[in-house]
Amino acid sequence: MPVWTVNALYDPEAEVWVAYDSDVPGLVTEADTIAQLEARLEVMVPEMVELNAQHVPADRRNGPHSFRLIAHYESDQPVAA
Repeated sequence: MPVWTVNALYDPEAEVWVAYDSDVPGLVTEADTIAQLEARLEVMVPEMVELNAQHVPADRRNGPHSFRLIAHYESDQPVAA
């Protein structure tokens, strides 16, 4: 089973999670929550592999597919002394 890696980060200005780096050709997406992003990736990963098959090694084209989502969130908050 091919396992794909998707990196995501939270954009506090836009208030969305953005998939900014992945090994899935053509994957560009965002969502309001990490759960929504996961749900979107469940649909998009196999779709993008199929649509961009010419850019995918033959041994990774066939499903079922799986993905690893690595999410990064940073927050700078002042605290009382």
